[in-house]
Amino acid sequence: MQEFISAIDIGTTKICALTAAVVHDSLGNLTLDVLGEGQTASQGIRRGVVVDVPAVTAAVHEAIEKCEAKAGQQILSAYVGMAGSHVATLNSQGVSPIDQRDGVTNADMQRALEAARAVALPETQEVIHTIARHWTVDDQSEVQNPLGMAGYRLEVDAHIVTGSSTAINNLVQCIVTHGIDIDELVLEPLASNEAVLRPEERRMGVAVVDIGGGTTDIAVFADNGLCHTEVLDVGGNHLTNDVAVGLHAPFKTAEELKLRYGNVIPERVAEDEKVWATVFGEKAERSFSRRFICQVLEARAMEMLELIQEQLRKSGYLERLPAGIVLTGGASQLPGFTELGRRVFNMPVRVGAPRSDLPISGLSRAFQSPGYATTVGLLLWGLHEDARAVQRGFEAEAGGEEAAWLNQAVGWLRNLLPG
Repeated sequence: MQEFISAIDIGTTKICALTAAVVHDSLGNLTLDVLGEGQTASQGIRRGVVVDVPAVTAAVHEAIEKCEAKAGQQILSAYVGMAGSHVATLNSQGVSPIDQRDGVTNADMQRALEAARAVALPETQEVIHTIARHWTVDDQSEVQNPLGMAGYRLEVDAHIVTGSSTAINNLVQCIVTHGIDIDELVLEPLASNEAVLRPEERRMGVAVVDIGGGTTDIAVFADNGLCHTEVLDVGGNHLTNDVAVGLHAPFKTAEELKLRYGNVIPERVAEDEKVWATVFGEKAERSFSRRFICQVLEARAMEMLELIQEQLRKSGYLERLPAGIVLTGGASQLPGFTELGRRVFNMPVRVGAPRSDLPISGLSRAFQSPGYATTVGLLLWGLHEDARAVQRGFEAEAGGEEAAWLNQAVGWLRNLLPG
């Protein structure tokens, strides 16, 4: 029976759906062949949070219908991205004893993670992800994979991602209403990392900054693991809103001007260059200085980058990013953003689109841009989960102690290597 993986990304500005067939090659590798794509303008989302369930449900339905029509395949379940200002993170430690006869086992790791997960949370919050940052076996710290190691005490330093129960339930309702099961809710910067990061960046130390319409999501990776996440209540819509206020123009007009004429490096634009637009209270178009529009965008972009810098400084990782910053999301495509980022951070900055070497085919040109990194990353997240499931099934059939040990290693790969 053909296997399918689907992804649904509900953002502040757009809702995207992808569905793909899982392809098994002759070497046993798994790849994806995209069969259908669908997107629509987002309705009822503010800063990444559902504020109008019927409106979001209708928009999700439209994106799903478009995707299913192109794929000729109904979406039965999907990996769903989530973000929003309600997301919070904390670090926690958990401990488990080790049986000297067996060394560290899967059960030991599970007990340690469960202990780390058992943190006191407000009733309104619930855990979304529990991801091991690193392990300690007795006095040996910074262990990436402790399976099979001898010792007496296993400790995990885990990164806990939580979210508002109300926000999560509202998001879930908008999906399951269509008869679609949710395979997993995935924090959006974790999904983006799957699509845009190179393995050496994840190993050396890098921050993925996903600038969406309503929020900016930050995820820091080092030693092949997730170290820190942050969701900032600022995004591309703030750039547009500043232009709208500065020109006394409708938001839609400001968005068009931003996309067509925007640049966060004003000196790249001629001083006498003019653009035309309709503003409030006037029927005829009037002219504006393009450089003035770019100066407005520069001021807000600088503020956003400085806020990101401050959050990275507070996290303690600002000076631990030799691979620098990878900007992704729709707003990252605004001309000049990478150069302005290099000025602010004084480190490598690049824009991250879905990599060309990903195990995925059939993506349209539109979905190969930074604005769709999260949606593509959700598909890849699902593929990696599928690969683990296949491997677990194979090893279960093989039987024996060695197969069981390998099954344990694969089963916990998500916690060890979230990317």
